[in-house]
Amino acid sequence: MGSLHRELQGLEAEGLIEAVRTERVGRRPERTVYSMTDEGRRELSVLRQQAVSQLDSAPDPLSVVLVFAGTDDPDELAALLARRKLALHARAEELALARARGEEKGYLLPSVSPLQAASFRRAEIRNAAELAWHKECEELLGSAPRPAPADDRGAQDPAD
Repeated sequence: MGSLHRELQGLEAEGLIEAVRTERVGRRPERTVYSMTDEGRRELSVLRQQAVSQLDSAPDPLSVVLVFAGTDDPDELAALLARRKLALHARAEELALARARGEEKGYLLPSVSPLQAASFRRAEIRNAAELAWHKECEELLGSAPRPAPADDRGAQDPAD
């Protein structure tokens, strides 16, 4: 909770939010209610435009691994990718459960909250795309020739 208070203090110091009132509800601790300033709304608009126009977050760590370190140990890479695929399957199951709960409670229904439903659907589509990529990658790695292991005895070239 301390980091949240630091963030609020920083936003207030930058003039992006301002304290409106301090209140206490029942026996709960006192809390401060903030409002966004005009400067804060301008900054939010800029951040929104940047977020929507950004197509890729670069660099993509997985792509960096594949391009620069993927051939160092193909078996290790295959094991790492298999673990990642399992994690993506687990995430798909979590998303399915969360969708069911959200629809049951009414906040993931397009008719009630279209942008929240669209955001959730985006997460599902991205996860499905990652799983589809894994399938393609497994096919590529399965058909790719593996480098021959180094021979410590100094094997000669068959052409010699």
